[in-house]
Amino acid sequence: MDGNEIRTAIRDFLGLLENDGLSVVQAEEKLPALLDHLAFTQSCVLFTYDNTDYPDAPDQNYDELRAAVTKRFPNYGYYNVAEKITTDIGDSGTLVGDAIDDLADIARDLYEVEWYWSNTSEANALFHFVNDFNHHWGQHLRGLQLYLDALELDRDVAE
Repeated sequence: MDGNEIRTAIRDFLGLLENDGLSVVQAEEKLPALLDHLAFTQSCVLFTYDNTDYPDAPDQNYDELRAAVTKRFPNYGYYNVAEKITTDIGDSGTLVGDAIDDLADIARDLYEVEWYWSNTSEANALFHFVNDFNHHWGQHLRGLQLYLDALELDRDVAE
């Protein structure tokens, strides 16, 4: 997969948050496929590490991102997350996930990748894309995917 395809996946996700022309229903319908595409895309990244000393991306305002996500996805909220996944099987506690926070954090990291792409090198941007997935936004994405799947199942049962 080339860099243009990866950058398109990032821009498609960010565009969903920025596109005021979409209804809430349309945005909710598009989101699962965009998350799947991002997850698949990061697994296909190949790059050579660029050890140039670049500046850090400017910090995105979390409160502004959260407000934009809340406006785009007003039906999303909190959900349960197992405290421990691989230990204490059957005895794990429950934590609380936040779909709005998940989306805001994913967006924040991807806006940084976009900045790196425009202001440093493709290799540096791809490094941040993969590294940040592995250490941050990937967990948000996976939790959000489970939440969206559960919402869909709940809707099916209610019908």
